[in-house]
Amino acid sequence: MINTFEEYTFELTEYERETLQPIIIKGLKARIGKENSITNKKICKALKDLRHDITEPRLRKIIHNIRANNIIPLLLSTSKGYFVAKDNKEVEDWIKSMEQRINSQKQILNAIKNQKYKKATTPAPTTLFWD
Repeated sequence: MINTFEEYTFELTEYERETLQPIIIKGLKARIGKENSITNKKICKALKDLRHDITEPRLRKIIHNIRANNIIPLLLSTSKGYFVAKDNKEVEDWIKSMEQRINSQKQILNAIKNQKYKKATTPAPTTLFWD
């Protein structure tokens, strides 16, 4: 569970693990190659059309579980959706993108930590914006 995101990141329910995850696994295994990717939104719509209860954040949690437990090897994602890598180029591109995103997040994390430290030692700035 992720702090301040508890509503979305709590552990999988029995329904998610036993009912939804097998359906999602079957569907994603057929999505070989980036050109066959499918978005979170489309997966949710397909499941809802079958009368399953699912939200986009919970689908991400199920897919996280699939990936973290190596249930579908090389299950990747881009802004275009989820897919299983068909070759090393797709894997290498994804790794490079993930490393860049992690570095960007680390940069922001470090900036906020520094700002917190500076805020504790300097007076609050005035602002042009008010309520």
